[in-house]
Parts: sequence; C-alpha cells; structure tokens
Amino acid sequence: MMWRHMSGAGNTFIVADRRDKTVLLSTTEAKDFITSHQRPDGSVIEGMLTIDQTAVGHIVGTYYNPDGSRGMMCGNGARCLVRMAMDLDQAIESSNVQLTLNNVTYPVRRIDADRVAITFGPPHSIQRFDIGELENVDVAVTYINVNSDHVVIDGPREARRPIVQTLRYHVNFPRGVNVNMVDHISDSTWHIATFERGVEAVTGACGTGAIASAIALYLEGRTGIESDFIPPSGRPLHVSLTTTNSAIHSAILTGDTQYDF
Repeated sequence: MMWRHMSGAGNTFIVADRRDKTVLLSTTEAKDFITSHQRPDGSVIEGMLTIDQTAVGHIVGTYYNPDGSRGMMCGNGARCLVRMAMDLDQAIESSNVQLTLNNVTYPVRRIDADRVAITFGPPHSIQRFDIGELENVDVAVTYINVNSDHVVIDGPREARRPIVQTLRYHVNFPRGVNVNMVDHISDSTWHIATFERGVEAVTGACGTGAIASAIALYLEGRTGIESDFIPPSGRPLHVSLTTTNSAIHSAILTGDTQYDF
C-alpha cells in the first residue's frame, strides 16, 4: 500500500492509496497502521485517509480518527486526499470533481499545485447559547454541526482553559465537540485554535473548525462572507460563505496541502 505523510494548513495526516482493495480497514488495522508509521519529526498524526476509488470527476475515500474509528469529516484531511488522488490519477481532473468521504459527497477543486478547495453544504444545526444558558459555562457559545460537531468561543486561545474541557464533554453535546477559540486580528482576519475531539489537543489547524467559526462570526455580525483564519501552524485557511438573508447555503474551505516526508 503506497502512503505518504501529508499536512493541510498544518493538520497532519497519513494518506494511503487503497484502490486495489475492496474492504475498508478495520478499527484495529487503521489504528495499528497509524501507530507503526509515525512522523519522523515526532509530531502527532491527527488522522488517516484512504483513497478507495477514483474515476473521471470522482474520488471516493475514508477518514479514520487516530484511534482507528471512522470519523465524521475532516476538511483539511479531505483536501490532502484530493491532492494525492489527483497526483496519482490525472484522469480525475475535470470541471466538476466530487469527493465522497465517509459516504457524504462534496464538490472539490484543485486551485494550483498546492491549494485545494472543498465546498460544504449548509450546516446541519446551529445553536447559540448566551452566558449562563449552559450549565457550568460562563462564556457565550455557538454550536455548529458541519458534518463535524464544533463549538466556537472567544479567546484566549489556550488549551488549558478549564472551559475547554467543560465544553468538550458537556452533557448538551452527547457526541462530544471540537472547541474553537478565536481572536480578532483585523478586518475579516482571525487567529484560531481548535481543541480537537479524538486528538484531545490543540492541533496545527482544523478545516471544519474554521468553517464553523466563520459561520458563527458571520451570524454574530463580526465578519463578512469572506474570512481568513490563522491557526497555530501559521498556514492560513480561507472560508467563503454563500448566503441569502443571513441563511448559510454553502461554505468553501481553501488552503494549502503538502507532502511532508
């Protein structure tokens, strides 16, 4: 099985070509593969993606969490998978490419050699909680499901804040959530740090976290339909929203991808 260490805007992954296989990896197989193929620099592997099928205009893949379970969605991992799939099979590229990841389909586009964009549909759920509405939570919180569960709060961007663990396992979010902390830089540019479910740490970046944050900030009137996010990696992510009367129709996530080793 051919595989590479990759990163998307600082999120670190293994991406593997399994087009010659017909059965998905089991939880144990995925976890063991991640464990036995650590990054040479010692940094954490934040997920694994497999290219399962390719055809003209279509890529099928699977995303696995670090513990080997199949995840919901990973925006930056998806973008890495698209780049590698297109590098392996140039017949994929067309004017209308679709990625089916964990049985959900997204339009994708390769912008240049390094940058890939992926389009998400409208969020499945949005809930705003003012201060005091959530038990043991003393900050305003926005919950957004973009095929991955996120909450968005203002900074400081510190993983050790007690509120991070409170929200990560809060009873109101039975699946658990990723916790995004944002600080304004200027205009529509923001610092962001995401404490990711499954990794249980602040990661170099989080694509769905950037999307959730862009939606939350837009609905609060704090940013426009175009937003830039600077994650801990320093490698920026851009989110572009399409809206009608404040209703979110889609979100396009754009950022870099690279082969690391």
